[in-house]
Amino acid sequence: MTALHRYLIAAGIVVFGLAALALLSDFLVLGHLVSFLGVIIAHPLWFLSLAFDARVWLVIAVVIFGTSLLLYLLSLFREDRDALVNSGRSVEALVPVHEESNVMHRSVEHLAASTYENLTITIICEPDDQPSIDRAADLAADHERVQYIRNRRPGSKAGALNDAIERSDADVIAMFDADQEPHPKLIAHAMAALREHDIARVRSLPRPTGLIESMAYYEYLLLFFLPQKLARSLLGLGIVGTRSVLIERSVFDEVGQFDEGALTEDMDFTHRCHQANLSIRELLYYPCFEEAAHTLRDWWGQRVRWISGHVTICHNHLRDWRNLRDPAFLSSLLSLVGTFAAGVLLSVTIPKLVLAALAHPGFVGLGLAGIYGITLTTRGVDNYTAGTEGFNLAWLLLPVALTLFGLVVVQVVVSYAIGREANWYQVEKHG
Repeated sequence: MTALHRYLIAAGIVVFGLAALALLSDFLVLGHLVSFLGVIIAHPLWFLSLAFDARVWLVIAVVIFGTSLLLYLLSLFREDRDALVNSGRSVEALVPVHEESNVMHRSVEHLAASTYENLTITIICEPDDQPSIDRAADLAADHERVQYIRNRRPGSKAGALNDAIERSDADVIAMFDADQEPHPKLIAHAMAALREHDIARVRSLPRPTGLIESMAYYEYLLLFFLPQKLARSLLGLGIVGTRSVLIERSVFDEVGQFDEGALTEDMDFTHRCHQANLSIRELLYYPCFEEAAHTLRDWWGQRVRWISGHVTICHNHLRDWRNLRDPAFLSSLLSLVGTFAAGVLLSVTIPKLVLAALAHPGFVGLGLAGIYGITLTTRGVDNYTAGTEGFNLAWLLLPVALTLFGLVVVQVVVSYAIGREANWYQVEKHG
């Protein structure tokens, strides 16, 4: 652990220094420094100036997001939305709940309306959460498909899922969060995919209601959904997760259950599935909507937990430096370094754009127009395929969202490097 701390802190100092130089470059300070220091170091500084030039990153961003949008459209074209299996093998949908008595009806009632016939819905309640137990009993009384159990391994979502999986005898395990709203055809569509794959992951997206929620939606598009399309195509990296996903029972026999000590058990499970070379099918039609953070405090806390879990999982895969030939090891290494580097760059999004716009207003305007155009086009496609409505004005806050996300990454990595670990954070959910 100590060696990793030194590497991270050293890298942080270097990257922050380079970021400071990049900010100065927009006012030609680097040009004066190059002239003063002479020809010997001119070329390295020129390279750094180019590498951190806002115009370069705008071009890279437009290329990445534009390519990702094309891959999204191609995936939609290739996916058969009429591929539905409405009966057959047994499926048990697990809905773990913790102090969510006011929202669990969303997931349960939507699942109860599923077109798939051989489906059981199990609500997993914490033993000390009486309001959720009472609400689960009401839902079980109202819907024939619904039952509820008390978690025998309390304390974490992973423990709740593991307990329910051990009790279940279903052929396929489906998992959903309490605030998700699965489409009635989601199970049937995913079961069709499981005829050729081990895991079927259905897209889940935040419902863009208010200003903060819509900002979270647009942030999700640019930082998660679109980049994942490119990563999936180039590297074969698919997310498994523990929500809006259907998994063959044999998968748990092969890779084991969820890690009850992990802050983000879904990322740990994803790593193990990739190491086992399991086939993961990502589905875009019939997506799940979920509740987004309603306040900046919840937005920040939720992302701190996500990034903390990501860094922890990556570090766990780097404990043995002798695995340099292992693709999973190299993926974790690149992911850890890339997370910190991206965080530093994103954390100066607003100042870089302001300084670059002062020096090159036309170019920056065209770059932002390209990014905004790609974002709004993706939203338009979602309006048609996923059922979102309108566009609202939250897309104008993208620079703010990117800057804040970068600051979250920097805070998490530096805190982890000095030994301060993040705790579980649960956002407030509305009924």
